[in-house]
Amino acid sequence: MTLNAQNFPSIADKTISLDGLNIAYKDEGTGTVILCLHAIGHSSKDFESLYRLDTSKYRIISLDFPGHGNSQSFEKDVSASNFANIVLQFIDKLNLKNIIIVGNSIGGATALRVASNNSNIKMLSLSNPGGLDKRGILAPIFLNYMINFFQKGVKNNSSFQNKFENYYNKVLITEASEKRRNEIIKDCYKLAPLLVQAWTSFKSKEEDLRPLIANINCPVLFTWGTKDKFVQFSRNKQAIDKFKNHKLIKYRIGHTPYVECPDLFLEDFNNYLEVKLEVEEIEEHESEFLHRIKKPFNEPGHMPVDGILSPSEINLIENWINNGYEGC
Repeated sequence: MTLNAQNFPSIADKTISLDGLNIAYKDEGTGTVILCLHAIGHSSKDFESLYRLDTSKYRIISLDFPGHGNSQSFEKDVSASNFANIVLQFIDKLNLKNIIIVGNSIGGATALRVASNNSNIKMLSLSNPGGLDKRGILAPIFLNYMINFFQKGVKNNSSFQNKFENYYNKVLITEASEKRRNEIIKDCYKLAPLLVQAWTSFKSKEEDLRPLIANINCPVLFTWGTKDKFVQFSRNKQAIDKFKNHKLIKYRIGHTPYVECPDLFLEDFNNYLEVKLEVEEIEEHESEFLHRIKKPFNEPGHMPVDGILSPSEINLIENWINNGYEGC
């Protein structure tokens, strides 16, 4: 796999007005659109490694959700539903088509909502997404525990930063993620209100996305960190298995593969992408081929029931056999 040595900080932020907010995003490359949606409390910085993909083939866009990175804050509550409305507006305003969405955590939940409402989504890559967890009797207790924990930060509790650091050492757990982990820990008091809102939203029945699975028809690549203590694989496996067209890759990491094991993620993501795009290209060629032979087959008095083909049909078939789909 050939990767660009892209310098992420040198990619200038752009801004777009959505819902009365200035939303910041990075946009680099041409070709198939890869739209990147980050986790709660994170930002477009998470996707630095993705800009090493071939930007002559892929247009990579990573946005900052409201209240994150360089985007303005919401007056609305933080939730996958509200983020999905922003993303749908973003797609419409930039007139994006045939989109691959990469989403992590609440960004993954947002991606699922968007894909269930927009036919322009051609593929999803979801890392430890929210909204698919089975809701047992422990779920509300766990959610209340997390909400109470982050409320300590809202109240400027002096011990919160140390406790938050201990918490985030269980979220991003690899050496490769140390820099990103420290950046997030440094902003813990600023992020606490967003985290309270997000974890509160997870209690809502509206944020249970399992009913949307039947509406997802595009291929889905799941890349799951199995050491994630907060979005646990075992509690999501049942939902994952219900997706019609999916592949699952597991890593012995925490919450965010492209931050914690970027090289491994990029290799797996790029391989999956190339296979899916190649299959799509073949299907398009095959459809064109069938369209071209349909007319001579359906001409009056020319039904090839007897196995007799016209010279033009023989030429089409031989061209297909000898040269693949090119020219057919």
